[in-house]
Amino acid sequence: MEREAIERLAIDSAAGQLNQDAEALFRTYLAEHPQANKWAEEILQIYNKTEAAIKMKTAHTGVGNVTPGITPVSQVRWSSVARWAAVIALGIIIGFTAGRRDKNDNTSKIAFKESGRIPKQVETVSDLKERYAGTFWGDKMLALLEHKPGQRYQANLRNVGSWDKYRQYIKEKNYE
Repeated sequence: MEREAIERLAIDSAAGQLNQDAEALFRTYLAEHPQANKWAEEILQIYNKTEAAIKMKTAHTGVGNVTPGITPVSQVRWSSVARWAAVIALGIIIGFTAGRRDKNDNTSKIAFKESGRIPKQVETVSDLKERYAGTFWGDKMLALLEHKPGQRYQANLRNVGSWDKYRQYIKEKNYE
């Protein structure tokens, strides 16, 4: 067997990882080969020293297999986490309460002046024509009211597009 295999088996044997049959075979092999026995004894001594050093360092901490100076994840300071959670919850509650509260001061409200004239309800388009005919916006409004969806375009209208209007403008400009 190679030295690495013997060293691995010696570590497993010292840790108690080998079953009874493998342990018996390994001990028999070491008894027949003195060089392999010497290698296994070196590894066994190193293993025992390392195990004793680990036990000595962890004996005073009160923690099982945790190295000193490193705190486990489970030992979170829950009091500080709870305190921060309470602060955040309180802030949220105050924010919602302040945001939903109605303001009682009238400085931000807009006051409208009511006119003394009572608006007359217009019943027909002819009343609108009577009232607004002749004014610029009145003519625009009446044109919209009289417009029917089916009469969108007239049949013989050539100069509807922008280019046609531009061409007409250029012709008129040239004649000036």
